[in-house]
Amino acid sequence: MNRYICIVSGKGGVGKTTSAINLAHIMGKRRKTLLIDANLTTPNAHIQLGAPILRRTLMHVLNKESSLQQAIYTHESGLRILPTISSTYDLKSLKYEKLKDLLKDLSGEADIIIMDAAAGLGKEAITAIEVCDEVLIITNPELSAVLDAQKTIQVAQEIGKTIIGVVVNKVIGDKHELRIDQIEKLLDIPVIGVIPHDPYVRKALHHKQPVSYKYPRSKASKSYEELAGMLLGEKYFAAENKKSKSLYRYALKMLGLK
Repeated sequence: MNRYICIVSGKGGVGKTTSAINLAHIMGKRRKTLLIDANLTTPNAHIQLGAPILRRTLMHVLNKESSLQQAIYTHESGLRILPTISSTYDLKSLKYEKLKDLLKDLSGEADIIIMDAAAGLGKEAITAIEVCDEVLIITNPELSAVLDAQKTIQVAQEIGKTIIGVVVNKVIGDKHELRIDQIEKLLDIPVIGVIPHDPYVRKALHHKQPVSYKYPRSKASKSYEELAGMLLGEKYFAAENKKSKSLYRYALKMLGLK
């Protein structure tokens, strides 16, 4: 069976798309994975990967102007992506329900489908959540970002989706940030991943590459590796402290692997 994982955030700028790209890249090395840019109004996954102009995209598929296979691209890193480019004309006639129908055609294309949803809680973000089985929340250690994530969690729970956990991105570790335990208390959902603020992420973006591909030994890459391991149910990272074990057991339980 295919797994549909929706990567969401309560607001923009928290590193949601970067996280989706790197998780799809890492997981794709172990399982057949496809990244779908489900941000139909302001997509940018293809820009981060160095392809600002594409002949076939998700929008063409939704409008029945292209087959699904024609719109799937393979990045030089090995990451497979179904990108989106939209115009104001496309958005005027767009019916978000078409995204639900598209998933019926994905059988055989991938074992794991990662959907990079739009930020916030607009119709397209909610549609992306509705079509997925599992939801992964991306936030920053800032009160405004966490409170927005709280709203996203509430919506996902009302829809009846499984929330895998929370990923706290761009962590510096200074006294001005919320602590992980504070974030967990506010959201009432365990934090299963912590991605440090890492200059190599910006360097990788400059080179139009996932940081996990361009700088695999960077701190951010290693953190994404650990997170991907939890999502896949593979303990291939070295951390052995109680917190890591607890997060690993929680992830396995949520994924039905324990």
